[in-house]
Amino acid sequence: MIEVNGLSVKIHKTALLEAIQFHIAEGDHLVVVGPNGSGKSTLLKSLLGIIAVAAGEVRIKGKPLAEYSQRELARLISYVPQSSGKQLPFEVEDFIKMSRYAYHTALSDWTPDDQAALDDALRITNTTQFRHRQMTTLSGGECQRVMIAAALCQQTPVMVLDEPTSYLDPHHQVEVHQLISRLNQQLGITVVEVSHDINHAGQQGRHVLALQQGKSLWYGPGEAFLEAERLKTLYQQEFVFVPHPHSGRIIALADPQ
Repeated sequence: MIEVNGLSVKIHKTALLEAIQFHIAEGDHLVVVGPNGSGKSTLLKSLLGIIAVAAGEVRIKGKPLAEYSQRELARLISYVPQSSGKQLPFEVEDFIKMSRYAYHTALSDWTPDDQAALDDALRITNTTQFRHRQMTTLSGGECQRVMIAAALCQQTPVMVLDEPTSYLDPHHQVEVHQLISRLNQQLGITVVEVSHDINHAGQQGRHVLALQQGKSLWYGPGEAFLEAERLKTLYQQEFVFVPHPHSGRIIALADPQ
């Protein structure tokens, strides 16, 4: 679905990404991790064509990213940004409707297909009850589900999310993680997600790309990611590893000692 070959990005001669390489299969779930300033958001912007590439190439479904029009790209990749959208002066339904722009011209009408996409997105994300509320009245968790609903309404095979659980309380973090997993596993949407939650990243069925100072430190299956020396190198931090009391799955905890 996505091929990244030798990708490098520079701003004012400063390298933000250097020779990044990975492939994402259709239906995969890639979690990009790394310390602040490692290039995670820059990578997502490169995949979306928002930021210029200095070297290398991004291909979507075998075709170079640069050969897609913005309308074509908007039918392939949807984006959930880091900001929550709580300050947007729109009713929820009107905001979600905007995600259908790639299927319209300036004079085209709202169609039954558009309405079906909207209704499905609201139902799947459990946001139907918010459809007539203002974005500014939503909690952080509610607003993030609406942002994901807008991306889902876009009906793309790929969804890119930049730290979708930032600033959320534990309950809403779990809720959003479960929603993203459901979109991936049940609907087959290819997910590319930036996250600071290393235990979320290190689950079976996911792939992890670990970035450090703009370079790829490690890329591989999620279940192999949580390794002591790797995490110490990545975060300059010692970790301890314990079994989860319910699942028995090994989780990593930062060691304060």
